[in-house]
Amino acid sequence: MAPLLGTDGNWDGDAACSSRKSDISVPHLKSILYVDAYDSFSYNVVAMLEETLSVKVTVITIDSEWPDGNMHEFLRHYEAIVLGPGPGNPRIPKDVGIMKDIWNLENAELLPVFGICLGFQSLCLHHGIPIDRLPYPIHGQVRQIPTTAKDIFENVPSLEVTLYHSLYANLDETIESHTSPTNDLDFLASLTLEDGDTPTNRIPMAVRHRRKPFWGVQFHPESCKSEREACKTLLRNWWQLALKYNKVSGRGGYGQLPTAIISPCEDTTPFPNIAYDMLNWSSATSVCSAHRVFARDSLSPEAISDLFNTPGSPTVLFQSNGRYSIISVPSPGSWRLEYWADTQNIKMYQLHGKEQKIEKRISVDQLWDALRYLMDMKKVDSGSSQIPFWGGFLGYFSYELGLACLPHSHGSSPKPKFSGSSSGNSREDLPDASLLWCERSIVIDNTTGDAVVQSTNESDNLPLGWLDETLQLLQECSPSPENSQGDDVAFLDPILREGIHSTPDESEYKQKIAACQAQLTAGESYELCLTGETSISLPIPTGENDRLEFPWKLYKKLRKYNPAAFSAFGDLGNTKIVSSSPECFLNWDRSSMLEMKPMKGTVRKSPSMTFEKAKAILGSSKEMAENLMIADLIRHDLYGICGSGGVHVEKLLEVEDHGRVYQMITHVKGEVSPENLGCSVRHMPQLKTSNMGVHGLTALQRCLPPGSMTGAPKERSCMHLQTIEARKRGIYSGVMGYLDLGGGGSFSVLIRTAFTSNSANESNRQVWRIGAGGAITTLSTAEGEWQEMLTKLNTVQNVFRPSNPA
Repeated sequence: MAPLLGTDGNWDGDAACSSRKSDISVPHLKSILYVDAYDSFSYNVVAMLEETLSVKVTVITIDSEWPDGNMHEFLRHYEAIVLGPGPGNPRIPKDVGIMKDIWNLENAELLPVFGICLGFQSLCLHHGIPIDRLPYPIHGQVRQIPTTAKDIFENVPSLEVTLYHSLYANLDETIESHTSPTNDLDFLASLTLEDGDTPTNRIPMAVRHRRKPFWGVQFHPESCKSEREACKTLLRNWWQLALKYNKVSGRGGYGQLPTAIISPCEDTTPFPNIAYDMLNWSSATSVCSAHRVFARDSLSPEAISDLFNTPGSPTVLFQSNGRYSIISVPSPGSWRLEYWADTQNIKMYQLHGKEQKIEKRISVDQLWDALRYLMDMKKVDSGSSQIPFWGGFLGYFSYELGLACLPHSHGSSPKPKFSGSSSGNSREDLPDASLLWCERSIVIDNTTGDAVVQSTNESDNLPLGWLDETLQLLQECSPSPENSQGDDVAFLDPILREGIHSTPDESEYKQKIAACQAQLTAGESYELCLTGETSISLPIPTGENDRLEFPWKLYKKLRKYNPAAFSAFGDLGNTKIVSSSPECFLNWDRSSMLEMKPMKGTVRKSPSMTFEKAKAILGSSKEMAENLMIADLIRHDLYGICGSGGVHVEKLLEVEDHGRVYQMITHVKGEVSPENLGCSVRHMPQLKTSNMGVHGLTALQRCLPPGSMTGAPKERSCMHLQTIEARKRGIYSGVMGYLDLGGGGSFSVLIRTAFTSNSANESNRQVWRIGAGGAITTLSTAEGEWQEMLTKLNTVQNVFRPSNPA
C-alpha cells in the first residue's frame, strides 16, 4: 500500500521542499499528464510546466476515454497529473469529465495531483466543501494573495496572481482554522473579498490533502500578469513534493506511452481531390516572383488599382500594418474560390479565357488541407526581399468558418432567442471563405515610396513583357486630379440620402448584456464579446457602371474618414467589403515568426479626451481585465502551435492612438520549430516541413475565430454568443488578408467594416451590414457597453451618411 501523506514516518513534506540537493535526482523529461477542460489558457499551463520543471507534458481532454479502458495502467506512465482550469461548474459531470475519476483512486494507485481553478474546485467538492457563487465574479483580476509560507508555498509568503473565477469553495467561517469541515484538506492560502457593506468574505486560494498527494490552487499561475518567479517557485515546490511521494511509494519507472495513444480525437478525412484542381489551375505560377521597382511619387494605391481593375471585376486591395498596400492585378491565370461551411460546398471560378467552374463538397478540414497542399506545392523561392507578398491568395475567412474550426464545431445556424430588426437581405449567398489567386500584383511600400510590380508567371518577365509594359505605364501615369474626391461626393450623396438605417434596439441590446452577465456569473465564461448588427438599405444606381463603382467609391470615402493600419477593399463576386480595421489578427514572416496583436479597451477621441486621460481610463480594472483575458487566450493559441519556450509577450496592456479612438493593445510573438510543435498540431504529419506558408496557414486555422471577438474560454463563449446574438455575424469578426507563396501571411480582424452579400433584391435596393460591439464583463454597465458599441458603429455608419445633407 502507498504511504499516506502526513502519517508515514518516511514522509516529511516540509523537509522535501527545503532539502533541494538531497537524494532526489530529477531525470530529464519525466512525464506529467495534463487534463484539459477545453479552457483557452490550457497550453499556457502546459508550457509553464515544461519550461519550469523540464518535464514532458501529455494532454488529454476531459471527455476522453481512458486508453484501452484501463485508467490504472495508463496513469502508471506518469509521475503526476495536473487538472486544468475550464468553464462551467464542478457539480456538472460533463464540465469535469474524467477529473472525477482521479479522486477515487485506491491508495495503491495514488499519484500526485495538482488542480488549477476548476481542478481545484473539483478537489474541494469531492471532499465535502460546497461550491457556490461569489458575491461578484473576479475574472481577469490581479490580487495579492497571502499564504502560510509552508508546503508548496515555502519561500513564498505572498504572491500576486490573476484570478478567473465566479465560483468558490464555501467554507463559511471555518477557514479561520485552516481546516475543512471534513478534516481532509489543509488550507495554504486565502483571499479577503470585499462585498459592499456586508462583512468581508475569506475564500480559499490553495489547499492540500492531509493524507493523499493532492494539491490545488484557485488562481492561475500561468497568466502573464501572475508573479512569474513566485509561481515558478510554487510549481517547483509541488514537483519536489510529488517526486518525493513517488520515491517513497515506489511509483515510476514505466516510461512514456507512445504519443499516438493520446493524440487529439480528430476524424481522419481523405485528401481532397479538389486540391489537384487548384494545382492544375495554378500551373503558370513559377518558383520566382519577377519584379520591377519604381518611385510612385504621389500616385495613390487607389489610383493604381483603378488603372488595372475594371469596376465589378474580382479585386482586392489590402493594407498590411499601415506600411504595405497590396493590389491585385488580373492575369490569364487568375481564379478564385468560395466555400460555405454549412453546406460544405466549394466553388472555383476561372476568371479569364474559357469560362470554367468547378463545384464539389468538402469538409472544413479538407479545405484547409487543400490550401496547405497548394501553398506547399507552389512555393515561390525568390522575389523582392523588401516586400511581404510575392503572389498567392488575397481574401477573407468568415466568423462562422472560425466557429467550424473549433474542437466542438459551432458553425451551424443559431436559433433566435431575441426578436429584433433584420437586414432583410439573403445571407445564404455569403461565402464563409472567398480567396482570389493572384499571379500579378503591385505592392507599395508607404515608408520608402517604392512600388513593386511583380508576377510569378515566367512569360511576364520577358523583354517588353507585362512587367516592362506595366512599369512604363505607371511611370507615365499622372496623379489623380484634386477634384476627384468632390466627384465621389457628388456620386455618393444622392444615394446615401435615401438610405434606411436599421440599428440595434437599445433595450434589446441591454437585455443581451444582462444575458451575457448571467453566463459570466454562472462560471460559463470570463468575458463575452457581444456584438450587434446595423443594416443599411440603399437604392441601387440605375447605370450599370455606376452600380459597379459604388462599393469602390464607398471604400475610398471610408479610407479617408477613418484611416487604419489594415484598410481593405474586396470585390469578390456578389460579396463586397469595405474595411478600415485597426486590429491585426495574425501575421507571420517567411522564416519562423508568428505574431498577434489583439485590441481590447476603447476610448473615443474628443477635444477634451487627451492621450493621458485615455490611458487613465483604460488603466481601470475593468479595461485591463478585458485585455488581459485575451492576452492569455492568444498566448494559449500560439503555444498550441509553437510549443513550450516558443512564445513571449512583446507588449502588454499598452494604449495606442488609432485614428478616431484610443485602443489598448497587447503584442505576442511565437516562433515555429518543426521539431518542437505545440500540443494542438504536433500530431499533423503535414507540418514536417520548413515552409512557413504551411505553418502560418495552420496557425490561422487553429486560432480562428479571433479571441478578441469571442471572449474566453473561446469555445464555451462562442456557444453562448450564438444563442444570445441569434444571428450569423458573417464577414464581421472574421479575418481578411493574404497568403504569400513566399511563406508569409497577414490577416486583420474584420471590425470597422461594412459588407454586402448580394447585389440586389426584389425592391431593387442593396443592403449593407455593419457589426459593432464590445467585451462584456461582470464590471460592465449596460449604458457603458451600449455607448461603446455606438462609438464603434459610428466609425463606419457615418460613411453611409451624405457629406452634404440636403
